[in-house]
Amino acid sequence: MRAPRGNVLHRAVRSPRVSLAIAAAAAVSLAATTTVTTAAWVDNEWASGSVGVGSPGDCSTNTLFSGEASATQLSGNVLGIDLKSVAGVEGLTVTNGDGAASPLPLTATPVTGVPDAFISKLPVTALGLNPVTVGLGLGLPVGGLGTYTQWAQAQDSGQTRAASGLVTDQSGAVDVGGTATGATTAPQAAKISLGNIVPASLAGVTLDVGAVASSASVQGCEMVNGWPTLAADPLDVRDYGIASLDLGANVPAAGAIVDATNTALAGVPTPQDLQSNLISALNTGVQEALGSLGLVRTTTTAAVVGLDLSSVRALLEKPQTQGAVTLNLGTGRLSVDLAKLPGTSPLGNGLAPNTPVVLTQSDVTQLQEDVRLLLAQITNRLRAAVDAVTVSATVRASVEVPIVGTSLGSTDVRISGTVGQIRAGSVQPTITPLGLDLSTPLTASLVGAVLGAVTSSVVGPLSAVASNLESTLAPIATEARAAAGTLLTAVGALVSIHVNVQPDQPWTGVKPADVAARPGEYKVSAIRVGLINQPGLLSISLGTSAAGPVNYRPS
Repeated sequence: MRAPRGNVLHRAVRSPRVSLAIAAAAAVSLAATTTVTTAAWVDNEWASGSVGVGSPGDCSTNTLFSGEASATQLSGNVLGIDLKSVAGVEGLTVTNGDGAASPLPLTATPVTGVPDAFISKLPVTALGLNPVTVGLGLGLPVGGLGTYTQWAQAQDSGQTRAASGLVTDQSGAVDVGGTATGATTAPQAAKISLGNIVPASLAGVTLDVGAVASSASVQGCEMVNGWPTLAADPLDVRDYGIASLDLGANVPAAGAIVDATNTALAGVPTPQDLQSNLISALNTGVQEALGSLGLVRTTTTAAVVGLDLSSVRALLEKPQTQGAVTLNLGTGRLSVDLAKLPGTSPLGNGLAPNTPVVLTQSDVTQLQEDVRLLLAQITNRLRAAVDAVTVSATVRASVEVPIVGTSLGSTDVRISGTVGQIRAGSVQPTITPLGLDLSTPLTASLVGAVLGAVTSSVVGPLSAVASNLESTLAPIATEARAAAGTLLTAVGALVSIHVNVQPDQPWTGVKPADVAARPGEYKVSAIRVGLINQPGLLSISLGTSAAGPVNYRPS
């Protein structure tokens, strides 16, 4: 006979563990038709037996969630064109809403051995049509494969992951350096031609973005009292990588600098001419210095060696770096490494979300000084090359009594040193009498004659080349320095650059409209570049990954 209902209630009141177990079992049985509640499960001890019967697994094996992940190498607007409308640039989105992951575009390839993951390559040729290529150029990726990887995974257990840019196909791991594919150098991700977008103020200016990549993951599942539930504060991990970020500009004065320097170098006397002139000058000087004694005959040997102008020519042919500035006079191109600005942390990784890359007036002033120092290297190296030239000479002078032909004796005069030493007065001739009696005044006259001959025939002509070139380049260098300052100031006022862009994190100032994410979407872009006042003309993000949103969908 069934016990009275009151007795059951009485026993339940006396045995709370049993009543809570019944409530837990009831909650499990309703899971198919209602949202599972965990309100009664205030302690694992109370519910352990009944929950174990209907548990769908842990956060790696359950099937109670829907999720989404996306990867986009290139997004935004260029010259008013939304890059989503450009074929091949739309990115990759993977959704998992019913236990099966599906990609867009449908041509995406499943990742072998990785469940619910797909890759979609972004071909370099995707940007082969105007008007996009007017503002952007896409470099070849690591290994020269012609594609960038967009990788995404969405699992019904509550985990989603994405990676874009230079990432490995299999795991989606960031590979900015290209080491995974054996490349020795990373490629350029984009060359943004700012002058083609705002030609009036930034003609010839480019922002050269090196290889980029990003990754994002979110764990939307959380175990509460042994049951998978939607995490109130999901665990998300976001990362980015940027190989390099350079600002390039033309140097209008470069051609004039190269021409003036080449003209000066062409005018440098040859060692043979210098040697010949030195011998002639020494013969004349010594004969005049000893002429009061009688008839002077001289025999002179001399050498002028070590004139090497290759270091100067290298400045005209190879890029030279000073601080954050690299100048290639041969191509007329100035490049500023924005990661080397004074006080700037490395841009590669590890910066806080939404870190701006700012060109301050202090930066511009320092960069102008770097330009000045680079251009000053031309005359500095020419002077150094001149000062390194070695001069050596020996003069044997014999004196005879006129008419009678009686020899009064002879003397040797030697001098050896570099042009720099002679110019500084640290080298003096040595005089060795060979039977010729020289008074102190005659000795001083002879020393002066030798130094004068060396100066007039070698030191003077070589030093004059450097001095004349310095005078010629001074106004050109001033013009180049000023032009660089004007361009850099314009970039600082017009262009906005941010790295490690995360829309849900704090943004200094007014956040652009394109820096946005849906609720529950954890997004990161390696870099964003835009025009401050005209985002419709340029507003692009490179290497964007997004994980989420993740939703709970009990079956």
